[in-house]
Amino acid sequence: MKQLLFMTLLGSILAAQTGTAPGAEPREHVIRIVSDLDTMQMRFAPKHLKISPGDTVTWVNEARIDHNVMTYPDGYPEGAEALMSSYMSEAGERWSYTFRVGGTYEYHCLPHLLMGMHGSIVVGEPSALDEFHTPTKAEIQAYRDRLLEYFDGDDAEFDPRETRAAKTR
Repeated sequence: MKQLLFMTLLGSILAAQTGTAPGAEPREHVIRIVSDLDTMQMRFAPKHLKISPGDTVTWVNEARIDHNVMTYPDGYPEGAEALMSSYMSEAGERWSYTFRVGGTYEYHCLPHLLMGMHGSIVVGEPSALDEFHTPTKAEIQAYRDRLLEYFDGDDAEFDPRETRAAKTR
């Protein structure tokens, strides 16, 4: 009886730490990178995804158009690392990431950011406002430098999460 109680308690602790039930296998999820040239729409499908810690997400480029996956400087949980894929320029190219830190990840495709190509992944539970990474000045400048690879002037400015949220309402 004590052993059963101990195993149940251990299972509960593991589930709380990993966000998965004891014995649950990590899953792989696929996000399609869609380039609809007829309508000039670029998007991630699905745009929003909820997964468990330990799950892997694979983005698959469906066309011969440059795309990447990167988080906003303030768009991922504190204690996690920023997402930054290489550019995928061929149909069928893929990039995968295993999410180990719970919370909300807000990402976009740099070349198509102004076309609204962005998405989010919630790992376990969504992040509270004070649980997001707070970027340093150097991180914001590095992000702006990346934006300047594609955009000029005001389009190359960093929009903090509050500003991005207001634009999508």
